[in-house]
Amino acid sequence: MRGRILLVDGDTTVQAWLVNFLSGLGCETALAFTGAEAVARLRDRRFDLCLTDVRLPGPDIPLLDGYAVLREARRQTPAVPVVMLTSQATIADAVNALRAGAVNFLPKPFHPSAVEEILRRILESQSCLEASRQQTPEAAVIGDHPAMRAVLDRISRVADTDASVLIRGETGTGKEVIARLIHASSRRSSGPFVAVNMAAIPESLAESELFGHVRGAFTGADRARVGRFLSAHQGTLFFDEIGEMPRNLQAKLLRVLQDREVTPVGSAHQIPADVRVIAATHRNLEEMVKDGSFRDDLFYRLEVVPIELPPLRSRRDDIPALADHFRQEINVREGRSVPGFSLQVTERLCAHDWPGNVRELENLVERLVVVAGSREIALQDLPAHLRLDLIDLESGHLDLPSSGLDLRMLLGQLEDRLIGQAMMRTGGNKNRAAELLGMNRTTLVEKLRRRNVA
Repeated sequence: MRGRILLVDGDTTVQAWLVNFLSGLGCETALAFTGAEAVARLRDRRFDLCLTDVRLPGPDIPLLDGYAVLREARRQTPAVPVVMLTSQATIADAVNALRAGAVNFLPKPFHPSAVEEILRRILESQSCLEASRQQTPEAAVIGDHPAMRAVLDRISRVADTDASVLIRGETGTGKEVIARLIHASSRRSSGPFVAVNMAAIPESLAESELFGHVRGAFTGADRARVGRFLSAHQGTLFFDEIGEMPRNLQAKLLRVLQDREVTPVGSAHQIPADVRVIAATHRNLEEMVKDGSFRDDLFYRLEVVPIELPPLRSRRDDIPALADHFRQEINVREGRSVPGFSLQVTERLCAHDWPGNVRELENLVERLVVVAGSREIALQDLPAHLRLDLIDLESGHLDLPSSGLDLRMLLGQLEDRLIGQAMMRTGGNKNRAAELLGMNRTTLVEKLRRRNVA
């Protein structure tokens, strides 16, 4: 592992341990004891990563804490990824750090494997710039929608337990970010966080990937492999896309969760595995249980604590804040100075359904900022399907633009608008609204439920 790291901490014992540990990993470390020293070092030379305590000592007036260091690191071009350190791991600390732009949150005391896992994930990317582009955890907790407040409240209630958590949500809603937040706020926070995407593992390799294997267990096994379970010992194992797990592997996972022991492929010996499991899916596991593709006993074992992440279209009021967050982040990263969005652009962003959720929004804002350069983002900057004016319901006039349109999105907007008008005219009476729209009440209720209105 290679990288130049700025370590900011007023505790000399912590500094000495981290310097020794980082040196052993092959990293070059520069030290700062106060916020003022850290800001000066960031301005003086380029770092690949900054580790900073949230609370820093010093005579600075006003006192420069870890958030001041974070702000300076994000002003660099390209931005320096920051991991926040704290001896008081609370949900509030984690959320504040992530919202402020930290790529991760590491509570004290440190577990060596947890530190190494975070550093390796950042430093061994193609570049630290690319790593910082891929790490946008703060976006998952931006906004004040009641559904997101409920998610954070649920996390605060269960984080300090070992209960299994099942996170549901569409693709792009930030399920892994929430899993990392749970881990960082738990009593296992000093242990490793290990993520495995079941959709990315070939079925033939899945058992070895999870449980490990001994040398000679199968053709090509020229050395033993620990596996993800044992790598996460005394920490958290995150199963992304758990619905993609092969049926034959589900029984083995259930056995491990029950016995808390792992048997590597080719071995007759069981090894203790002290692991908390968090799983995530965008699929309907209840339907999969009914059709036999997912075991009901494993489903009940995983869904001890369910957490539902809302799609972006159901929290439209959060879209302006999210878009502005990405604008600021991309300004720093790409050396742009876009001051904001026009009112028309903001209206279009809020009207879009965002099938790709937060991830889709971030990608679009990056494109807009890069193109705009230093001016306000205007309506003409938007792609054709977002520039299209909504149908004028009074005149019924609609011309097909020369650039084309997204018919599915347009019809969805029209349906939303008409349903909204019907509900307003009837004072929320679903029976009368359904009559106005010429549909069954059950159909209307289902459409409202999909929009999180019912």
